[in-house]
Amino acid sequence: MRKTAMVLALILLLALTACGKPAWVGHQEAKPLEGTEQLFDLKPYDANEQVQLNWDGQQLPGKFERHPQLPIGAYLPEGAAVFKMGNDTAWGFQDKQIFMTVTTNSLIDASLMRDRTEELMKYKEYRGSINDGRIADFFQVEQGGQTYVVSFTYLDKAKALPLLTDMAKSLRTTE
Repeated sequence: MRKTAMVLALILLLALTACGKPAWVGHQEAKPLEGTEQLFDLKPYDANEQVQLNWDGQQLPGKFERHPQLPIGAYLPEGAAVFKMGNDTAWGFQDKQIFMTVTTNSLIDASLMRDRTEELMKYKEYRGSINDGRIADFFQVEQGGQTYVVSFTYLDKAKALPLLTDMAKSLRTTE
């Protein structure tokens, strides 16, 4: 009897493991993100403001660049540019695959964002990431009745995140 129970338990364990979930885990939902720090301020643009950005281990002055369609802009370090990325406008380094986009599409599909970037989980606006060899982190920001989706895209987390978080902090409204 005892041997039969052990065999049945082992078969159940193997069946559940084969389905992708170890038996001891059971059915668990992804823990909701509950960051406490605010990354985005979105204060009005001030032409006299000077912003420093962390790029490649150095603090460099940023130059303000407006979004061509939205009432928003960001500071970029020397060498970075504004460019088209599909239907979106991106700020950053296209050749290094380090850039940030801002859109007004407020629909973020949480089912696609199964990944998490640990360094960003402390931020209230962070919604999750997609890592398919290239990482895309997503944030949702509310400002003046408008919902913005900000995304970071990069390959090298150590090199990209200091710059991208500084660029996100430097976002300013232009109206």
